[in-house]
Amino acid sequence: MADADDEKEKQRIMSLPQLQNLMKKDPEAYELEFDQQWSHFDSQMEIFKLKPQKPSGSFGEQVMFLAHVASSFPEKAKALPDLLIGALSEHFEIMHSTMRTTLVQALILMRNRDQFPCNKTLPLYFKLFGSQDKALRKSIFTHIVRDIAQMNKKTKNQKVNYELRDIMFAKLKETDTEVARHSCAVFITMYRQGVWCDNHVVNLMSAGLVHPDLKVAAALAHLFLGNKTKGLEGILDESDDEDEVADVNDAVMGIVGAKKTANRVKRMKRAKKAAKKAARKGARKGDNSGISFVAIDLLNDPQTLAERLLQRLSKGSEPFLFRLLMLHLVARLIGRHQLHVLNLYPFLLKYLVPTQKEVTKVLAALVEASHPAVPPDEVRPVVLHIVRYFVTEAQSPEVVEVGLNAIREVCARSINILTEEELADLVNFRKHKNKGVAMSARSLINTYRELHPALLHRSLRGREATMALSRGEVSAPEYGAGQASDAIDGLDLLASKSKRLKTDGGEDGKEKAKEVMAEQVLGPDDFKQLRKLRLQKSIEMQMGRKQRDQELMSSSSDSDASDSDDDSDERGLQGRLPDQVSGDMLKATPKRARTKAERLARVKAGRTDFKEKVIERAKNRKGGKTNKEHARNKPLIMTLQSKTVQTKKQRSAKQKLQTLKGHIKTLRKNASHPKRRR
Repeated sequence: MADADDEKEKQRIMSLPQLQNLMKKDPEAYELEFDQQWSHFDSQMEIFKLKPQKPSGSFGEQVMFLAHVASSFPEKAKALPDLLIGALSEHFEIMHSTMRTTLVQALILMRNRDQFPCNKTLPLYFKLFGSQDKALRKSIFTHIVRDIAQMNKKTKNQKVNYELRDIMFAKLKETDTEVARHSCAVFITMYRQGVWCDNHVVNLMSAGLVHPDLKVAAALAHLFLGNKTKGLEGILDESDDEDEVADVNDAVMGIVGAKKTANRVKRMKRAKKAAKKAARKGARKGDNSGISFVAIDLLNDPQTLAERLLQRLSKGSEPFLFRLLMLHLVARLIGRHQLHVLNLYPFLLKYLVPTQKEVTKVLAALVEASHPAVPPDEVRPVVLHIVRYFVTEAQSPEVVEVGLNAIREVCARSINILTEEELADLVNFRKHKNKGVAMSARSLINTYRELHPALLHRSLRGREATMALSRGEVSAPEYGAGQASDAIDGLDLLASKSKRLKTDGGEDGKEKAKEVMAEQVLGPDDFKQLRKLRLQKSIEMQMGRKQRDQELMSSSSDSDASDSDDDSDERGLQGRLPDQVSGDMLKATPKRARTKAERLARVKAGRTDFKEKVIERAKNRKGGKTNKEHARNKPLIMTLQSKTVQTKKQRSAKQKLQTLKGHIKTLRKNASHPKRRR
């Protein structure tokens, strides 16, 4: 009997989870048992190699057991990672998915405990990216990203980082699409998390822009364009959005049921809205990335990159939307670095027709590719093409408005594009019956009031620009002329404001500016005030008059209320880098609804669903229901037994008549604004 109990106890202790726990507590006492388990693992490995396509539960348990206790026996388990890597490298294509996942999990477990260097398993992981197991690919990618981020959390080992980048760059250049996509996704994730965000990484990623795979090139193009929400979506999984929509629909069906009634349709709309809002909120919480234009500014050779991308666009064998994205990137490169890629402007001509569906995006690319260093003879044919085909009486008002907006933006960035006669023809559209066209023509006038008022007719220059011309403060812009300054631009305005001098920018203001620059150290608040004064002067030049006191008060209070508005207000100031331009900025103002159906649709869209508003307010309110809601939802039987109802039943006819007169009096008093039920 005692022998049987001893045998049961031995079996209990020698079960793998128990043995694993005991080995971790006291490794030295269980070295013999580890040797036995290792020899058992060797024999099982040989059997497994004979038939790798066959799943083996006992072998998987043995592998995970050794992976868990390997940290307690570092010398004896040193060969375990090499054995697992060798088995996976040889047989991963025919291996059963369960066994493949188990071996990868064992390697991830040992790597998390720092049993071997990171770059040891990367070649294997990129091989496994070619497998058809989606869950395995996702877990490997997540492990690689977390591992690299964890390595660089406290200190950055530059030697290891350069080795990993070289491996990733070699995989990025491969023709296998899955390998290249995952390498690109690792680069993008590391850049967005701020782990790899230096000059070296940006120039490595730029090589992927000419990759033959469209998803790799498009993801990197979104990154360089500074799009926060695009880049990784769609590069690894093709049906993420469909899965998300399906999940939302399933969740909604679980809430409201499948049968359609009027009440359930309303509930379904609310539930879908709430589910999508929660999904967006979760995505924002998980995405702590802040993408800016730093990536495009860190390129070492933007000229060569822009020429290679334009050469790729010229072939025309790829989808139009992809070519449009690349065209936008080429234009951004030219504008940010002031490059000379003169082949781009004739290339854009064939897309600049009013019937082109995405013509506003092509025009936005033209605007971004314009800068003061481009010869006017190169941009002028494109602008005249826009004038000829867009800004004519034969076109619809929307087309004319888009053409005027594009011409205004190009002329604001380039120099000496239009002559006096051509500008006079364009500004005549200020009398157009369409309000959007007239506003676009006036904005063109405002732009030239600040940049080159001499080209405008005297009646259109405005008082401020005319006075500036008469004083000689505004000179005609010349191509190639350098702008050398002996003082900070706008410092005379700051000096005039601080000393309460009523100078209009003459010699007294310039002398005072030099004194301020020599004697005073300007702080952040001074530069902020200086930017506001420069912007105020720019607005006065465009308006043709000085701002009234009410306008100055409102503008100053608005700017003090929000500091974030300063950056957007500075886009019109000279000397700053040009901001991005999208196709939506150049689009015409939406046309007013004419038919009865369109007007009704606008009315319904503007209506407020008070029931939904009350539900939303109740949901966001702290605490439970109000006393009125409790009283309203009280069962009728309980209400009939209440003291109030009993008192009402016992009232006399005289009391009822007095109460009725009081009700009538109240209704007459509140007839114009009756109370709404809360």
